Amino acid sequence: MEATFKYTAFFKKIFVCRSMLQVKNLTKKFGELEALNNVSFDVKEKECLGIIGPNGAGKTTIFNILSGFMKPTSGSIKFYGKEIIGKKPHELVKLGLSRTFQIIRVFKNITVLENFSVIVDREEDFLKEMDLWEKRDYLAKDLPQGDLRRLNIGMALATNPKLLLLDEPFSGLSPKESAELGTNIEKLKAKNVTIILIEHQLRELFGLVNRVMVLNYGRLVFEGTPEEVIKDEKVIDVYLGIDHENT
Repeated sequence: MEATFKYTAFFKKIFVCRSMLQVKNLTKKFGELEALNNVSFDVKEKECLGIIGPNGAGKTTIFNILSGFMKPTSGSIKFYGKEIIGKKPHELVKLGLSRTFQIIRVFKNITVLENFSVIVDREEDFLKEMDLWEKRDYLAKDLPQGDLRRLNIGMALATNPKLLLLDEPFSGLSPKESAELGTNIEKLKAKNVTIILIEHQLRELFGLVNRVMVLNYGRLVFEGTPEEVIKDEKVIDVYLGIDHENT
């Protein structure tokens, strides 16, 4: 019995720590401009990874490449050990990799319920999960910004992703809306959804992520916990600035 328990714990530990995404030496050039320069990182199952950096650092370029909307100049991206560079966005969605965009993409002239009906049969489950069931008959265009963000994330979630990429989900939200969305993302984490999160609102991001990557001019300049990030002098110099303690 004791041996069985030890083996079970051992294999459980391996599973929990299994790497889902491996990005190696990712480089993207636009003519002479190098948007990404040899960026490498791994993402483990059930992890919530944050990516921060000033405008133009290469954050959204990473998302565009990971989700198939852009091809890198060089590098490798493996999703569960299989190379995915060259696959189209809809192929990646079928594999379990889904994303949102900085600019909210929903069908604004149909109802919230109808937005979900386009992509999934279990509309009620996802609407309730994103706290939108009571507004299911609203036209999407009539929703406040916070509800639109949750609708956008809910539609990405309805594709049953193994890895969910959230591109600045807190952008433009009021403090109340940000708190509500943070609660929704915490629920996703509790269900072991693996998340990569780009965000400029550092208070919200640091409260959600396990690990933070800092990009500057297309290069990975620091990687660590939120607590380590705010204490690193290089990060403070390139991004956070002298007022970082008030963030």
